[in-house]
Amino acid sequence: MTDTATSPAITAALARVDETHYRGTDKRAVRQTTPPSVIERHLPLLEIEPGMRVLEVGTGSGYSTALLAELVGPGGAVVSVDVEADLITRAHQLHQQAGYTTITSLAADGYAGAPDQAPFDRLIAWTTPPHLPTAWAEQVRPGGIIVAPLVCAPIAYATAMAHITITDTHTPGRISLHRGQYVPMTTPALDRSRYATVARTVDGERSPSYISAPWITATGDQELAERVFARMLNAPHSEPVSISWPEIEHFKLWVIARDPDGLTMAHRGKETMVGTTTPDHVGFVALFPETRLVADAPDSPALETMRDLLQEWKNTGCPQIEDLDADVAAVADGWTLELTTRTT
Repeated sequence: MTDTATSPAITAALARVDETHYRGTDKRAVRQTTPPSVIERHLPLLEIEPGMRVLEVGTGSGYSTALLAELVGPGGAVVSVDVEADLITRAHQLHQQAGYTTITSLAADGYAGAPDQAPFDRLIAWTTPPHLPTAWAEQVRPGGIIVAPLVCAPIAYATAMAHITITDTHTPGRISLHRGQYVPMTTPALDRSRYATVARTVDGERSPSYISAPWITATGDQELAERVFARMLNAPHSEPVSISWPEIEHFKLWVIARDPDGLTMAHRGKETMVGTTTPDHVGFVALFPETRLVADAPDSPALETMRDLLQEWKNTGCPQIEDLDADVAAVADGWTLELTTRTT
């Protein structure tokens, strides 16, 4: 399955909303904003019909809110929540200038939803919560849909866009997955570094290098963690990989669902990588900016594991994110997402 096609209604909404009004002539009027191409890719997942009530978590520039207002029409309503009050004030003023009367903008913690405005037929989040909050499911009508980026494994950079149908008991029902990465929520409920085994800024780089290896974290062995981290930073061997974006993103989540021994996510310099590590070896596939194999040595067992996984992925038809199975597990205040590869 590929990304959902844009409907005529969404095409019409995109034509009616003035992007420059919300995002500025340089498209950077606000820092917290989602590119229109990504919004366009995910709006169809909501299956919005005229007259619906929609909750949006993450206001950003207000551009996506205006698109939602166009889709629900004059008989519907859009409630947009953002924790940053200045974004809400700005978006509210822009909506008024554009003539929208069906949008309510609220400065609040989106993790809690908008209980005073519930129930909703649809909920869309442009920011990643630590898990699917109970509040969101409780505020969506049975049969309604939540589309949100969710962490799908206890490891860094493991996020997918989940399409969730809410059951009669306000719990997650049928789930499908789609390509998508969004910034973490700024709610205190989210620990941004909770999956990093070791993270450190190296040589003045803008973002920290890290390894995220659940198998190492479980040992509590910091000396081991530092040794593997150093081996990742200094891995000298490289081989080309003939997979480009976005196919490499599908491969990444397939590997995470496959959960091989020593599964590790890593980042160094400008490269984000998925791979496997052992106490003595590291092997990765760099996802971007250039796809390639990276390892401590050409005969590294960890590198051989990654070669085998690449071949297995190709032999099984290059499964995409939509081909993975997803389930949820209850936690204290919601549900976590769990991935597995399909067996049939």
